Amino acid sequence: MNSITKYTEHGIKPLISALFLLLFVLFSSDIFAQGGMKFAELEHRLEQYFAPELISDLAKKLPQESNYSIWGWDVGDFSGDGINDVAFSVKYSGDKRKIVQVFMFVDLDGFLTQVAQLPFEYVEMPLEIGVVIKQNACFVTKKNRQFNWEIIGYRFDNGIIFMLDKFTTEKIDKYTHETYKNYNSLITSERYITTNGETKFKANYITIPSYPRGNMVYKGFAPEAQSTSIDYVNKGAYFWEGSTDASFSVKSSYDNDYIYFIVKIRDDKFVTRTCETCPADFLEVWFDSNLPGANATRFVKRSGEKVVFREKEESGIYCFRLFPGDFMEKKAYLKEVNSTDDLEEYQKTALNKIKVTSTLLEGGFQMKFRIPFLVFGYETAPVEESRITEIGCTIVYHDIDNEYRPEEETQISTSNFDSSNPMSYGSLLLIPQNSWYGLAENIYSNDILKYLFDLGF
Repeated sequence: MNSITKYTEHGIKPLISALFLLLFVLFSSDIFAQGGMKFAELEHRLEQYFAPELISDLAKKLPQESNYSIWGWDVGDFSGDGINDVAFSVKYSGDKRKIVQVFMFVDLDGFLTQVAQLPFEYVEMPLEIGVVIKQNACFVTKKNRQFNWEIIGYRFDNGIIFMLDKFTTEKIDKYTHETYKNYNSLITSERYITTNGETKFKANYITIPSYPRGNMVYKGFAPEAQSTSIDYVNKGAYFWEGSTDASFSVKSSYDNDYIYFIVKIRDDKFVTRTCETCPADFLEVWFDSNLPGANATRFVKRSGEKVVFREKEESGIYCFRLFPGDFMEKKAYLKEVNSTDDLEEYQKTALNKIKVTSTLLEGGFQMKFRIPFLVFGYETAPVEESRITEIGCTIVYHDIDNEYRPEEETQISTSNFDSSNPMSYGSLLLIPQNSWYGLAENIYSNDILKYLFDLGF
């Protein structure tokens, strides 16, 4: 099953249906009228799903001395084992903050084991935080303000509770802005809709997370992005025969001076370059190095209360063309760099520090390369301590299966790409130290740390 299929089955459609299901359940139930319910009532409702011994596991995990009410709950499977799990939202009477705690329990070895307790802030009433379990995920719906909602999906797998995806909708100027992020497949989609339902802009792209070099990416966080779908074949879709014909995965990291990439390419018919003008397989990497300011995103700028779309950039666009060589005598090399800017001397000097290597693999090959941040005009990595930095970035693989028929070239990339429109670029995220793209927690981590402490570590 390819990544776009996963996106369709576990992505934005289940999230939206979860929202409507949740709102229907909440606003048609007696919970709204009664202002929440006590655990005894929830216990009664859970009897049709769980044995009494399992229900008692829930009561033991809640603070016995606290007075609390339960505002939402659901039963279903979000661990993928075919056995019912349960989640519910709790408001403590003694907590004067507008905070609801969402508890998630999974049936592990015949016990309902707590795998998460997550705080969510509501605007007016605890009812705004809702819980729905479907599509092997536990969805938490959260109202941020008027016309601004979030639906966050969580999944439990082998001791890890992790954020699966997130759907956000908000009102900006005369537009409704919808964003869907899948932290597992790394597929992202964005859409701006006018008040009359017209789609002003939409984008579907792959997000590439880049962590500090040397950091280990733990289970629950996606370590690499994959482009394997025909949705990202922007040229030659008729000739594309599937992921074994042409596709790739990409990993990235960075340090103070360089951005690093590892691209693993699947290609059943590799064509190397035999002359300067001969058709051949190669890689293009496009960057929109313009960082959005405080009142902007990668797609729009704010001019007062108005939204201006970034459909064209006069500067800050860079394209690098990389060739893998022939894996024998001719090494991988950077063919050329194109930019909308006239490069300064220090940028031209920095080009000499670009390094490219290639390795032949079964069914394809791998390319590793690094690019100095100086090439883009940054002295060091443009990373803030507590904020993820987003840069427009699309990787394009040009696949030639027959050098005598270059018109049958296939181009597969990480976005629905148009080089002249920076809004069509994919996304490169520079993740600061001790931060992650998404959320994941090992439920056994405290026990492991305690065990190591007892051993004297």
